[in-house]
Amino acid sequence: MKKALEERLFTIGMNWRIGYGFFRILFGLALLKVVGIPLIEVVATLMQHELVEDPSDILYTFITTILTNHPLYITYFLALYFIFWGVVDIVLSYNLIKHRLWAFPASFLLISLFVVYEMIRFTYTHSFILLGVILLDTIILWLIRREYKKLTL
Repeated sequence: MKKALEERLFTIGMNWRIGYGFFRILFGLALLKVVGIPLIEVVATLMQHELVEDPSDILYTFITTILTNHPLYITYFLALYFIFWGVVDIVLSYNLIKHRLWAFPASFLLISLFVVYEMIRFTYTHSFILLGVILLDTIILWLIRREYKKLTL
């Protein structure tokens, strides 16, 4: 019963990562769509309701200062980052579901590195959402480790 539950959780976790990977790719493609538009215009459109209420909004002023000092290629970087990690999530998760042994250490290493990065970010942001992501990634790591042990014993 316990092994069946672990196997089911593993499959659910990997399917979630595949779905999340597709979401990342779509988000990256959406970012590429707005690359031709100056980033400051995108921010102004998104914050329009705030600017109507307070034209000297501190957040908008801060973002405007940053965006005028950084070129547009940041959007390219973010888009490619999301697309790259989406593809990596999909490929690794698919291969984990197929029980390809090479995918287990590769996934464990990449997710572990990402969890370390998330923990460092948490020390700065104290975001409960990020804490939830850390917890979820830790559970995924545990499931990958358990599945790998079952296959190699």
